[in-house]
Amino acid sequence: MFRKIYPLILLTSLLAVPAGMHAQEMKPNHMPTPNFDLYGGYSYVFSEYGTPPGTITTHGMNGWDASLKVPLFTSWLGIKGDVSGTYNSDNSPNFNPKAIYFLFGPQVSVHLGRSTLFAHGMVGSAHVSDNAIPSLRSSNTLATAVGAGLDAGMGRHFAWRITGDYYNTHWHQTSTTDATVSEILNSKGRISTGPVFRF
Repeated sequence: MFRKIYPLILLTSLLAVPAGMHAQEMKPNHMPTPNFDLYGGYSYVFSEYGTPPGTITTHGMNGWDASLKVPLFTSWLGIKGDVSGTYNSDNSPNFNPKAIYFLFGPQVSVHLGRSTLFAHGMVGSAHVSDNAIPSLRSSNTLATAVGAGLDAGMGRHFAWRITGDYYNTHWHQTSTTDATVSEILNSKGRISTGPVFRF
């Protein structure tokens, strides 16, 4: 008897596994967790520029931020590409940097109903305007960033994001009086907010 019903039990088990996995990817209201996130918003940057022997100049900078997150095998892990621009807001005649950042890296997410908590780490490049610091050896440098945020769900395909990041760059400049090279340490704290489109 058991031999006769064994194939039926096995077939039922095989069909139940995919159904269970699909149910785990569904929300309580039977809506699938969004996997792709497209974001664009306003950002404000708290920026510190320092050159040896340790002088620090702090600037507040307005800007914009745009990103796209693509899933990797599951809804909680993805790869994010982020592009942002920052502009000095105090109109200083001696130091008026304009910078653009191109970053990418992994993002992990925790879905809470329609809302999502996330954290990311990114690496890439930064470009600063040539007229900001005439003695720059190069207007490009390596940039790194870490941050976290919240997407507050307002619908199946729409949310409002608020996120905070810390990122760092290292530009080098040549002295105007001799051939020595110094490093411009640039640490930034950034907050950004705006709409997220999820699909």
